[in-house]
Amino acid sequence: MAKIKHTSAVLVASVGIMAAPAGAAVGGPPIAYAQLSGSTQSIYLLNADGSGKVKLYTTGNKVNVGQIDIRPGGNQLAIIESSVAGGQGVLKLINYSDAGASQSVTTIAEPGCTALGVDYHPSDGSLLVSRYCNSAEVQEVRRYANGAWDANPLFAVTNGNPSKAAGYVRWLGDGSGFLWAAADTANGAGIQRHNLSNPSAPTRIYSTGSLALPTWFDVARCAAALDASCAKLLVTNQSGQIHVVTFDDFGGTDQGTLYSNASDGHFSPDNSRILWRLQTKSDYQLKIDNQILISKGTFAGKDWRQ
Repeated sequence: MAKIKHTSAVLVASVGIMAAPAGAAVGGPPIAYAQLSGSTQSIYLLNADGSGKVKLYTTGNKVNVGQIDIRPGGNQLAIIESSVAGGQGVLKLINYSDAGASQSVTTIAEPGCTALGVDYHPSDGSLLVSRYCNSAEVQEVRRYANGAWDANPLFAVTNGNPSKAAGYVRWLGDGSGFLWAAADTANGAGIQRHNLSNPSAPTRIYSTGSLALPTWFDVARCAAALDASCAKLLVTNQSGQIHVVTFDDFGGTDQGTLYSNASDGHFSPDNSRILWRLQTKSDYQLKIDNQILISKGTFAGKDWRQ
């Protein structure tokens, strides 16, 4: 299939700008990313034109930030940290001011479970979390809201690895359901759509062709009900390609490669631009469409909030 041509407004690229914005945006700068520095990683906030960069948080020694998700409206983000010494799949919430100053960091208790993926609901502030529990014997999607876990998961598989595997999870753009990366030996790996009206009857919308899960996916945002304008996602495959996938009630269609040597594609709030990571010969770049946002670094999780 022919490569998709992606056009967008030209950005004013800026590298490493440290000055605070003249007037802090409500909710704080809309882009967050983690960058390696020595044996730690730091999370920065900045604007889409590269201005207003502030350091929000730094991990402990040899701790990786696998995912960042910003609450719609800002002022809070969720991260998943992992390390050999500090545990796998540790879920934390970071509250911050409009200027990007950290106010509190809270570790969410997950007895017997580790977080694999997290996503804020488009409007109600709850968190959707993909988890391994009971030494990975249970793979589940469960909601966290108002300081507590729901009593029951939205969906769960009790079979254990290697016959089952799970990964990232994302709300549908209108909150009517969710997409979950999962795999089993009978059907291989892919992304399945679950509607909240009947979450136990998923529809496969993307397949990897193997037992390897997609390394990342992001779903377009919706202004109202789910329709063709937001029934699409960005999928990073194991070969380092970002694909555009469209879907409906019956399945999905891979529309082809958008970027190569790439990963972690995130839609902008209006779905018109894409934040992603490019692998160069010696390092990585953060880009918005074809414009450089950060010219060099080793980057981990990232997000662009609504």
